[in-house]
Amino acid sequence: MNRAFISQEKGWGSKPHISLYSWVSGLTLLAMSLLAPVNPVFTQVLQGQARQIPRNVPLTEAQILDRIRQSGLSREQARAKLQEAGYDQGLADRYFDILESGKDGGDNAASPEFVDALRQIGVAESGVQSNSDSSSSALEPTAAPAQTQNGTGVFGMDFFRRDPSSLGSTDAIGPVDRDYRLGPGDELFLILTGDVEQAYTLSVTREGFVIIPDVGQILVNNLTLEQLEDRLYSRLGAVYSGVQRGAGATTHFQISLGRLRSNQIFVVGDVVSPGAKQISSLGRVLHALYAAGGPTERGSFRRIEIRRGEKLVATFDLYDYLLRGDASNDIRLEHGDRVFVPPVGAQVTLKGVVKRPAIYEVKPGDEGLADVLAFAGGLQADAVMRRVQIDRILPPGERSEGRYRVLRDADLKALENGAFIPVNDGDIVHIHTIPSLVRDRVWISGAVNNPGLFEWVAGNTVSNLIARADGLTDPVYKPRLQIYRLDPATGERSMLHASVDGGVDPILADGDSVVVLSREQLRNPSVVSIEGFVKEGGSYAFAKGMTLRDLVLAAGGFTPGANVSEAEVSRLSNPFVRSDTTAHVFRVSLGMDTTEKGFLGAPDWAPSLSDVVLQPGDRIFIRRAPGYRPLEQVVVTGEVLYPGRYVLQDRNERVVDILTRAGGLTGEAYAAGIRISRRGTIVAADVERALRDPSHRSNISLEPGDSIHISTYDPTVTVMGAVAFSSRVLYRPGQSLDHYLSQAGGITENGDRKRITVSYTNGERAQMRKTLWVHRAPEVLPGSVILVPEKPERERTQFDWDRFLTRTLTVLGTLATVWVAVDR
Repeated sequence: MNRAFISQEKGWGSKPHISLYSWVSGLTLLAMSLLAPVNPVFTQVLQGQARQIPRNVPLTEAQILDRIRQSGLSREQARAKLQEAGYDQGLADRYFDILESGKDGGDNAASPEFVDALRQIGVAESGVQSNSDSSSSALEPTAAPAQTQNGTGVFGMDFFRRDPSSLGSTDAIGPVDRDYRLGPGDELFLILTGDVEQAYTLSVTREGFVIIPDVGQILVNNLTLEQLEDRLYSRLGAVYSGVQRGAGATTHFQISLGRLRSNQIFVVGDVVSPGAKQISSLGRVLHALYAAGGPTERGSFRRIEIRRGEKLVATFDLYDYLLRGDASNDIRLEHGDRVFVPPVGAQVTLKGVVKRPAIYEVKPGDEGLADVLAFAGGLQADAVMRRVQIDRILPPGERSEGRYRVLRDADLKALENGAFIPVNDGDIVHIHTIPSLVRDRVWISGAVNNPGLFEWVAGNTVSNLIARADGLTDPVYKPRLQIYRLDPATGERSMLHASVDGGVDPILADGDSVVVLSREQLRNPSVVSIEGFVKEGGSYAFAKGMTLRDLVLAAGGFTPGANVSEAEVSRLSNPFVRSDTTAHVFRVSLGMDTTEKGFLGAPDWAPSLSDVVLQPGDRIFIRRAPGYRPLEQVVVTGEVLYPGRYVLQDRNERVVDILTRAGGLTGEAYAAGIRISRRGTIVAADVERALRDPSHRSNISLEPGDSIHISTYDPTVTVMGAVAFSSRVLYRPGQSLDHYLSQAGGITENGDRKRITVSYTNGERAQMRKTLWVHRAPEVLPGSVILVPEKPERERTQFDWDRFLTRTLTVLGTLATVWVAVDR
């Protein structure tokens, strides 16, 4: 313990003396210990220490499956590798079962033993990572091809960003090439037939031997199958006399490959995931590159080197494979081979209307613009052959102040004659598109059966074009049609005229637009409208001779409640005569039977309608019948004998009348809590008083859609708002408002007692009332809700001297008590 906290002083005996300074020091240390976890500086120190301590990050089942997919290993290859590393062969079988079923892995953590085994065979990276490392494995390739600033990707990059299974398995299907060289990890099947019937499964040891029972140890390392066969004739023939070449053999043998070994290949240079990769002994350069994620955006696709020992055995150009499918240099790799991807060479960006715009790697001097276009699959059909622009960065020797980039034009026509157009590193080649302007065409629109674009043929006339457009529609404005013509020399547009019904037939020029006018288009539309008590009111096209009967029939007839005795017609005034009258409004008799029999009678009313002839623009109004009123309802719910819907019998039916029709209240009904709702709003009315005195003003007239709810007796009072705790308090007759407030813990500091409101079950409300200087509280009834609002913001901010003095005296008293205790 800190010496400053507990000290021994002379004259105080043997007991520890706790001084005021010690109290302060101890409290300070305690505060520092409590605040340390949230102190930013302290937190940074802790985080810095944590970053210095690496921790094992367990791999989940889904991550294990992802790494197995990326490795490209088959089940048999994984089993062989696990066996060679000294692990149980079946460790990975569970995960291969999940892969073959097509399911996804879960979030369960794999066992540390299995993760370590995968790491030993090169499938999983180390699980020890710092806090700043990414959680993704270094084996995982980037999700998308590299993009330049202008958005064009490096050609071939996306080939290595696909699912590794798209390259196919490296395991052999069918017989293996006779020039395949054996090595440790391979498995051989030896079958003897004839005088001896035997079958052996032979594994090549690490030293390159196989052991055949009764025959012994045979060195097979680096032998081809053909060479192994020759050696077996010698060794087997020494043990089995029947084994010999030729027709005299009485014992025959057959040697074949079973499971193939895995080779460790080193992929280095500018690849996504450099390092040692385990691939099948049949694997080639492409398999190794795929396992490494392929070249990065800084790696070369054209000069990939394969080294065996100190010797350069091959150079692989990926463009041969990607562009022409030529895999002649995709040699088979041996254990220990190194695949080196050097930095990228000169690059040219090809943009515009080519079939495959991208960034291409070129060999300057040997390859030019024609080669780059060939890499891109050639030009699209809308490319401009004479407008190719090369944005070029000048070589250092050709630069001067302010002159670093230049634009060069190239003529692709010259390439057809064998010309060589060189390209430089960093060139951006733009292949432009031809203009969208279409020539040798004419356009016809308007009153023809098949309007649109047509081929322009020299000498064609307007009548020829109308015939090609399948003729005229009806009706056509024949005196004139319009021809729009553009003068290519001045850019001005002029209009020519012709007639459809004969006369001059103009010859069309390239680009002309012919408009055939329609009489319907030129004529103002004429409509009449009908509104009111009809089924489908609205506007209708006017036709000459149209009558009121026709318009009513077009509108679907009358709706219930229509005044079928007359209609109101509004008609436009004469537009050519100035007057104060804007419209003529008059009523017309419909001639219908307005008796009860006629109103409810047969549907043959239409012939009796008046045949008033209409004019364009007329508006017809069918009004409601004077005595018509639809059946209107109110809803009664709750504690009545017959709850449900009730039709209003007259215009002034009241609440008490409806409750009487509903059989009256039940014994459980609470009359003081009857609530009336109108259009979603509660109507405050004392229905209990109206039941005692039907002449009271609370016996209101009902309107269609009103609802009456009779609730049961609620023996509680709800207190809410600015109280210590909102609650329901049992109702006690005769108790005042303060009783219920105290039951809820009292009013809080911010509560406003002067604006307390009490809401009753029937929708009425009451508020605190002030008479002179006395506040009178409203009455509290069963089911009431007491709401205590908060004080306005301005009243809360006013300084409360009483509260200040009370708290100050409390604090001073506490300090005095502590000082006396310390002094003693």
